[in-house]
Amino acid sequence: MNWAYFHLFLNHFPITGVLIGTLILIAGMIYKNQGVTMSGLGTIVFAAFTAILAYLTGEPAEKAVKDLPDVAQSLISRHEDMATIGMYLLIPAGLLAAVTFYSILKKEGTVRFLLFITLILALISSAGMIYTGHTGGQIRHSEFRDTASRNHITEHQNDTIDG
Repeated sequence: MNWAYFHLFLNHFPITGVLIGTLILIAGMIYKNQGVTMSGLGTIVFAAFTAILAYLTGEPAEKAVKDLPDVAQSLISRHEDMATIGMYLLIPAGLLAAVTFYSILKKEGTVRFLLFITLILALISSAGMIYTGHTGGQIRHSEFRDTASRNHITEHQNDTIDG
């Protein structure tokens, strides 16, 4: 096993975690079920933590695939940019989910406001993470590429970051 393997293993958790956490949070809010709401918040916190781990294993994964056939540096760079944005969206959502979780435990009056803001951040993070996963999949999964992307890879397969 190598870092690329760990990246491929870990990268699914922030994507599916924030999606599932957001859906659980919505269900908890709709049904006014504190336990379900707290489960959703905890799942979002977990997703944010795994986003950091996936991000940290991204650079070693890049080194493992950058010289493989049918891989373009531009796809790796786009995925890296989106991963950075996705992580910086998901971390605040995870931190706010943790604060909201704590507020529920302490029965503070700001819980409804915090839940609403957490939900908004989680929805935005979900969209960011879905697109991050899509750009990552394009690196090695040709079935995710459209014709223009395939042609671009053929033309720029051996490009480097410098040129």
